[in-house]
Amino acid sequence: MTDPFLDSLATALGGQAATALSAAGTMALAKVRDLLSRRSQRDPDTQAALEAAERDDAGPAQITALAERLDEVCAEDAQFAEQLRHEGAAVHNEITASDNVVNINKGQVTNLVQTREINGGITFN
Repeated sequence: MTDPFLDSLATALGGQAATALSAAGTMALAKVRDLLSRRSQRDPDTQAALEAAERDDAGPAQITALAERLDEVCAEDAQFAEQLRHEGAAVHNEITASDNVVNINKGQVTNLVQTREINGGITFN
């Protein structure tokens, strides 16, 4: 079973979810595609998996194959895995968000509430 993060990237790369992405998600997807294109120049297996997933007649099998290939490449190359996770975070967050809500916190905070909506008040003591 592949990493859900890589599944979401493969889905977006295969065009299965690209239309649902915001401008930020679309830009992130372009960065992921560029990163994979640079790697594919020296990695024919990744190139073949990407091309198969991008075909108009691609289906779940091709998307899964791309996710599995990304999983293999990430296991082999930690630096590439880190870059892929960094560039693809916006894509993954948008694809996996329910009700169009993504809560992200980077850094240290004293008080934090992450929610879609609040009915009533919040008090921090």
